[in-house]
Amino acid sequence: MIDELDRLSGSDLYPFHMPGHKRQRTGTWLDEAYIHDITEIDDFDDLQEPEGVIAETEKKLADYYGADRAFISVNGSTCGNLSTISALVPHGGSFMMDRNSHKSVYNASCLGEYRISFLERETIRENKLTACISLDMVKLKLSQAKKDNDLPKAVLVTSPTYEGFIADTDGIADAVHAYGIPLILDSAHGAHLPVSKKADIAVISLHKTLPAMTQVSAVLVNGSLVKPDEVKRYINIFQTTSPSYVLMASAENCLNIMNDKGQKLKKTLEERLDGVYSLNESLRSLHITGPEHIGRYGIYDFDRSKINIIDRTGKMDGRKIYDIFRNEYHLQPERHTERTCLMMSGVMDTEEGFTRLRQAITDIDKKL
Repeated sequence: MIDELDRLSGSDLYPFHMPGHKRQRTGTWLDEAYIHDITEIDDFDDLQEPEGVIAETEKKLADYYGADRAFISVNGSTCGNLSTISALVPHGGSFMMDRNSHKSVYNASCLGEYRISFLERETIRENKLTACISLDMVKLKLSQAKKDNDLPKAVLVTSPTYEGFIADTDGIADAVHAYGIPLILDSAHGAHLPVSKKADIAVISLHKTLPAMTQVSAVLVNGSLVKPDEVKRYINIFQTTSPSYVLMASAENCLNIMNDKGQKLKKTLEERLDGVYSLNESLRSLHITGPEHIGRYGIYDFDRSKINIIDRTGKMDGRKIYDIFRNEYHLQPERHTERTCLMMSGVMDTEEGFTRLRQAITDIDKKL
């Protein structure tokens, strides 16, 4: 797709079609996007019914993640969640979901008027973060649903969580499949991680943790419990009919980067994260939390790229830590909770960024 867009921008084919900027340079920083921003014209496929360059990119996505099928979403993982849930759970049907799900899962449930049974997470006492849905919780809820003769049409679990906690997704998939039910993983925050091959559907946000533009996500489909064409039908219902080719090309560019340099980028990120987490040995007040909770609260693993910082002395809440990083050190955090401040890192972060983060953590700790 990228090569075809480059050829088009250098050709004399004049655009008597949408979009209105007509691929003309405007003398602004958006110029590179404008010259590649087109609509569904000849030779450029159709996201609703892809058979050409878009289909090739979706094939690259499936191959990269080891999925049977992959579908691009230019409406984010919100579209992915709405579509997959709607495809699997009929109107008024029974649906089992993680209570701490994204709002799109609740919106899908509202539209479908589902009978919902909730899977509850535990709260980590030390930092008041919510953990993961445990395998035992899933088994218990499914056993109860069978006794009530109301097994759900699908089960949805969020993993990894916003803060990086990873559930036993393979074990949960086995437990769900024992009842012949498909498992949906909201893995929006895990596009940079291996995705469970046992999950029937995984919704991932390339833009959250990989070098893709905002809104670029994907739906990965595996196994025989899900009809891919039905998932695609609902994606077409919820997704715009005017998809951005810049966004779709961004998905392909992301895959090219990860296929060419992904292993090196991930190794470098891990080395830099080692430098951050090793600070815990000398910190007296601040603490970088996460890995120590593996094996408790339903947490099977942890994504260290989610750097959660807490003040163990209780002098500062999450908002205070957030404000200090932003206002005094010009480091913009991702979010804060009652107790923690989350710094989200990824494969495209620089050594300068990590150096400044380590120095800021050390300085703040000394001041405390």
